[in-house]
This record gives sequence, structure tokens and C-alpha cells, in this order.
Amino acid sequence: MRNKIVFVMAMAGMCCTLQASANIQLAPQDSVHHEPYVEKELMLQTIEPTYHNGVLVTSPWNGNWFVSLQGGASAFIGRPIGCADLFDRIQPSLSASVGKWFTPQIGARIGYGGWRFKDCNLVINDYHHFHADLMYNILGGFHSKKENTRWGIIPYVGLGMMYNPQNGQKPFAISYGIQGQYQICKRLTALLEIGNVSTFQNLDGYGNANRFGDNMLSVSAGLSFAIGKVGWKRSVDATPYIRQNEWLMEYASELSENNCRYAGQHERDMRTLKELKKILEIEGLLKKYSQLFDNRDSLSSSYPKNDYSGLNSLRARLKNRRWDGKSPLTNDSLANYSGAAVPDTNANANSESAPTGKSANVPDSTNTTADSISAYSHSDYLSIIRSGNECIGSPVYFFFELGTAKLTDKSQLVNLDELARVAMKYGLSVTVIGAADDATGTADINDGLSVSRADYIATELAKRGLAVDTITKVCKGGISDYNLVEANRHTKVILFMK
Repeated sequence: MRNKIVFVMAMAGMCCTLQASANIQLAPQDSVHHEPYVEKELMLQTIEPTYHNGVLVTSPWNGNWFVSLQGGASAFIGRPIGCADLFDRIQPSLSASVGKWFTPQIGARIGYGGWRFKDCNLVINDYHHFHADLMYNILGGFHSKKENTRWGIIPYVGLGMMYNPQNGQKPFAISYGIQGQYQICKRLTALLEIGNVSTFQNLDGYGNANRFGDNMLSVSAGLSFAIGKVGWKRSVDATPYIRQNEWLMEYASELSENNCRYAGQHERDMRTLKELKKILEIEGLLKKYSQLFDNRDSLSSSYPKNDYSGLNSLRARLKNRRWDGKSPLTNDSLANYSGAAVPDTNANANSESAPTGKSANVPDSTNTTADSISAYSHSDYLSIIRSGNECIGSPVYFFFELGTAKLTDKSQLVNLDELARVAMKYGLSVTVIGAADDATGTADINDGLSVSRADYIATELAKRGLAVDTITKVCKGGISDYNLVEANRHTKVILFMK
């Protein structure tokens, strides 16, 4: 007796200790908390770009090139100056150049100019001027705004060489001037240019070869043609993207912490369930509540699967309206029934209705099929399906436009995907029954339409991997079985066991 009392007191002390330990454990915080969802939704949206005010992106290598052609007049003024005035020295001139704008304000070009000039003795000479110029557009800053800038005022300065073929002189030259531009269209610009070229005094063969003194004044007009990409891109402000990226990194860290917290909570819940299972086992209630402890896989495997028994039962009642709903079927009468009432789809290619049949315990029906079996015995009905004499589930209909083999809606092809998948997975045979509406067209036309519609569906099933030898095609021609009459323009697909 004393031993029992000691044992009871020891167990009571242990329970108190466990209870005290349980009381001092920190309970997990409530998982229900407010989250600013609207703010997160806004931060996860695509950011519309914003641009720096007045800042443009530098032109790429293949952008904003130009070719210029100009014609005008030039006048040579050198040392010695000679006796003629400026207008007595005017001669025609031509120029051409190729260049590129690196920014709306800064550009460069290489060019050629020349033709004729009169020296101090008014003798006509030829000249050639090769040069490279640096250009600056005073009005280029307006391109950073949205409006299109057509005008340009462009001072330039450059270096080059003058060549006089009459005396062979090739002196160094400095070019400078100003050019005005007006943009006619996106790629065509009108030019007006006033410039001067300064070189050494011996260009015309007179004067000091080591001192500047000869000048070639020119006025010209022409056109400039843009090559490659034209225009300028504004510089995008990266600050909003940087801010969003920082927020996304913080949000990802927050989600990771939440995931760790939920994983810990799940682990605690699993330990609690394990303890509860022990308690139920001690109390003798584990068998009664064992389904509460099944894992997800076992639960999903225990879910009832739809074998279409309810649908087949409804179809049986609709097709066998004379049955009283109470008469049972024996195995013998079931065999007789299936032999007389199961439709042979291949043999009845020209008839929508199933043949009639009778059995000892089933009332006479003018529209009786083996679907009626499901009203009496589901297992017996499955045996009929396995025999290949009754279709599996319900037929699938595909509807066509008037006078064509074109589906009324392409979304019907989704059903073909599923039919092919199921037929290949379970090794089923497929019967494809084409039909047309006899309210329109002749008998020959309707026969052809039913053939083409059945061929279309069979071909689509074959494209989806279904073997051709598992597909049976039946053509019914024109029918008037359904109302609305559009429903008669269809192809029916039925699945059977092989």
C-alpha cells in the first residue's frame, strides 16, 4: 500500500513539473496581423520612366550622321593684295562633307572645298581645300525639351591643307565660319554657310611662305542628308529604380523571415499533434480519430473518384422512361439485356438512335441502351463497359459552321487535347461520328460534310498522338435529331474499351 502511495505522489509531482514547464513556455504570437497590401501592390508595379531635365543621351555610333553638298562663290584676298577689289575676284566654288553629331550641340565633319580663284594679278588658278572641323550648335540645347527644334546656328573651326595645282603649293590652312540650318523634314536640312580659310602667303605663288596672309572668303548654300538613326533620347532618372530595388531586397528579406517563422510554427504544430495522438491512443480513441492524423498524400488518395455513375444513371432513366425505377435485374437478365440492348456503333453508322431491346425483368422501351444498367447495378454496368459494348462517360460534341468543316469556336480544341490524353493513357478506342443538318443542302452535300467533319476531328486527334488504328470514323450524312437545327451540324466523339 505504501509503495502505491509513493508511486501516485511521484506521478503527481511529475505532472506538476510538466505543467509548470508548459506554463513558462512562450506562446507564439498571433499570426493574424495587418499588412499594408495596397502599398506593396504599388511598389510591385512597373515604374514609368522619369527623365533628367535637360539631359540627353550621347548618340550611338550609328546615329545622327550626315552628308552635306553645297555650292556658292568664293573670293581670294592675299598678299600682295593686287589692284582689283573684292567683287572682281569672285569665282564659283563647291564643297562636300561627311560628319556626325555626338550631342545636339557638338559635332564634327571632314570635307572638301574648291574650284577656282583669282590671284593678285587676276590670273585664274585652281585650288583644293581638305579640312576637318569641330562644330557647335548654339541652339542645340533646345533638343532636350519636347518640342522639335528646326533651326540651328553653328559656328565652326577646323584645320586642313590648301593645294594649288598650278604652282604645286600645299600650305597649312585654318578654316572658320558660321553655318545656319533649317530642318525641312526628319532627314533633310537646308544649309547657308559663310566662312573663311586662312593660309600662308605663298598659296598664289607670291608672298612669304612662312607667314599667314592669304584668305579665301566663301558663301554657299546646300542640303544636308541625315544617315542612320535620327534624334535624341532623354536621360532616364535611375533614382526610382534604385529605390524600388532597395525595397524589393527588404521585402524579400521580410518574406524569408516570415517563412522561417511559419516553418517553426508548423514544426511546433506537428509536435503538438504527435502528443495529441499519444493521448488519444491512451484513451482508446485513436482508431476513431485516426483520419485527423493522415498526411496529405493519404488524404488525397482516400478522396472519392468520379466514375460518372450518377450521370450514367440519369442517362439510363432518360432513355428508358418506361422503367418503374424498382424492378431489379438478375445476372441472367443482365446478360440478355446487354446482348439485346447495347448499341453497336460501327454497325449502326446511319442511325442516331440505339436499337431497342428487351429482357425478362425490364419493361419494353423504344429507346433502351445499356446505360440503364447503371440504374440497377453499378458493378454490372462497369462490366459492360469493359466488354467494349458501351461507351465510357458521355459523348463529346464538336459543332461546325454552316456548310463547312470549320469549328464554330476554336476553344473546342481543348476537348480534343483531353480526349487524346485520356484515350492514350488508358488504351481506349475512339469512335468519331460526323453529321450535317438536313434542313439545308442536298443529301450528297450533307454526306460530304459529315465525312469532312469526321475526318477533321480524326486528323486533329491523330496530331495529338492518338494512333490512327484506334480511331473509327462514322458518317451519318444529314440528320434532324436536334433543335435548334444548328446542333445537327456536329461531330460526336465516343470512348470505348478495346
